[in-house]
Amino acid sequence: MKKVLIDIYHLPQYNLFRNTIRSFDPSEVDICCVNRGKLLPIMKYELPEYNIISIGDYKHNKGMFTMIFKIIIPRIFTLFKLIKASKYRYVITAHYQANFVAKLHGIPNVAFIDDPRRFVFPLLKFSADDVYLPPFDQKFEGVKYFNALKEWSYLSPKYFEAKISALDEYGLKAKDYIFIREVSTETSNYLSQNLGAILSVADKFPKNLKVVLSLENKELINQFPKSWIILKEPVKDIHSLMYFSEVVISSGDSVAREGAMLGVPAIYAGIRDMPANVIMIKKDMLFKLKPSEIVETVSKIRNGEICFPLQDVFRQELLKEWDDVTTLLLNKLKK
Repeated sequence: MKKVLIDIYHLPQYNLFRNTIRSFDPSEVDICCVNRGKLLPIMKYELPEYNIISIGDYKHNKGMFTMIFKIIIPRIFTLFKLIKASKYRYVITAHYQANFVAKLHGIPNVAFIDDPRRFVFPLLKFSADDVYLPPFDQKFEGVKYFNALKEWSYLSPKYFEAKISALDEYGLKAKDYIFIREVSTETSNYLSQNLGAILSVADKFPKNLKVVLSLENKELINQFPKSWIILKEPVKDIHSLMYFSEVVISSGDSVAREGAMLGVPAIYAGIRDMPANVIMIKKDMLFKLKPSEIVETVSKIRNGEICFPLQDVFRQELLKEWDDVTTLLLNKLKK
């Protein structure tokens, strides 16, 4: 039987497809990815028995020009050679490059995205047989919708159960620390965002507050408070660390949404206006704040001045309301 190809461009996309991948025998699927951040080592760590093909390296990313001419265009040409109708029966992505190549080869393909960006989205709609979006307020022609956010494919209580033992390695107690994610601004999503959004207010947090920091750009490590716990990737169970925290703060949008879906009050400190974020903002579990507003808001959350539903009650309500994204993906393949 021909294989299925899953093309992954950054870590949140791997998380989206993780349970789908594990539903396949390693002989039934190939996985393409980019060497970007911790994506490749995490995939190799978690999927040692699967065939992982790395195409494109973000070490060449020094701006928009190099990203296009040293990563994107060479990657599309390499994908064209790899993806052949005689080899793959279906292509799944959360991006556009493999969809475009699959279209040229006449191979059925589908894309699950939550960021209909101006230039990429029309190309994706042209290339993919089906494009799926979350239930955004703004509706788009020629797409289908799934009633969930993509992070729910791995954070749903059906797939994720927090483990208190994950705290032992760091000497933490449940709900006695905050979790922070500081993203790199060298990717296309964050090129216009200032470096170190959370770093700019790090010294304003209370000195006795326990902080766990996931830092994408390790060159900044010495600029953060010495008392903060800096995670070393790959982290065995990062979502349990997030689940048992008091607050999740992130300068990237994906981790902010993850925190909210885990039932933890979450703060997004980046500049992007994401329709996916609006869904969680409307559920009163996610705030979009300027860096200067973060410390005061965290204090109000910890003091009980801002109230939230019980964590597991909130997650069970989402379970009743939202689709199982992994089941939706696998049903597409069965058809």
